[in-house]
Amino acid sequence: MNNMNNMNSTTLRISAAAFASAGVLLAASAPAAFADAGQTSPQTAAQTAAVVERTTGTADIAPRVAGTVPTTAAEVLTSSAGDGSTIGISLPASDNATGVASEHGTVVYPDAAGSSALAVQRTTEGGVRALAVIANASAPKEYRYGLDLPEGATLQQQEDGSVTVLRDGEALGAFQAPWAKDANGAAVPTSYRIQDGALVQTVAFDAATAFPVVADPTWAGLKKRAKNALKSSDRSTVAGAVGGCIIGAVGVAGAGCGPGAAVGAIGGFAKGAIEGFFK
Repeated sequence: MNNMNNMNSTTLRISAAAFASAGVLLAASAPAAFADAGQTSPQTAAQTAAVVERTTGTADIAPRVAGTVPTTAAEVLTSSAGDGSTIGISLPASDNATGVASEHGTVVYPDAAGSSALAVQRTTEGGVRALAVIANASAPKEYRYGLDLPEGATLQQQEDGSVTVLRDGEALGAFQAPWAKDANGAAVPTSYRIQDGALVQTVAFDAATAFPVVADPTWAGLKKRAKNALKSSDRSTVAGAVGGCIIGAVGVAGAGCGPGAAVGAIGGFAKGAIEGFFK
């Protein structure tokens, strides 16, 4: 009888220890299971930010300021146009992912566009980058950025692929020529098209592409100083050309109107640009 009691006692102690060990294992595995169920993994966000920043660099990323970058991928990203008005950019999100900020200021929205993550960077020049981080060959090849333009503004595509925002014939800013790079830093063919007032970026990757691919529309509003410089340089170019023509035609060296005009135009452009910028 004593042997039976001792055996039962031993069995209970082993069972209790096994149950406790199983509880520890379950507790340890619970956070990972919860993350897989939909919670943003900080590690995944950090890895995505590292991929983006390896592609863009970090030197021109503006420090993140509360309220200047959308909290979720479903919110509208805003930036300034050249005349002080505001342009709104909707990210191509299929999921209302919450943004996670890197130490350098990149905000990542993991898996916000199917198998692609999205990211936003504000730049020190006052512009903004909206980036798609494409994970694999099964990801979408088109990313649609809805635009909320200033009243009366229109879109115009340029020969280099960039898209300018115009109002009353004046450029308010532009989406710079599109680019996309693979995991090795090689260029991936990409282009914009304007569709129903939205900017659509196509990224022509294939099964042989090294993933992830980072693709980026960059918005840059023309600053008032830059526009003043362009206007002033135009005026000075004309004045310089006329003056150079006269000097070349009547000068002792006899260079002639053409060469004199060319030299004068170059000098006039540089002089006007500097004066206009610092007005």
